[in-house]
Amino acid sequence: GELEKVEAFGADILRLCVEVGGCLSGEHGVGVEKRDLMHAQFTADDMEAQMAVKDAFDPDWRLNPGKVFPLDTVEAHRKRAA
Repeated sequence: GELEKVEAFGADILRLCVEVGGCLSGEHGVGVEKRDLMHAQFTADDMEAQMAVKDAFDPDWRLNPGKVFPLDTVEAHRKRAA
């Protein structure tokens, strides 16, 4: 419906921002709205490094669960770490 169209349009805008040298997020963080677009800006190695920092400071991933990293990336990371 309309919500899906708006979300898709927003994702297109964010991808375009990254393509021209911008970033997904500024001062407000990533959050669930932009979480699944992290791959548009960061490589798999970048994401893995960021999750390693998360592991170091929040080993149980209790702080802001599901708010920063794409859920499929988190699941793959946790399987590799196990």
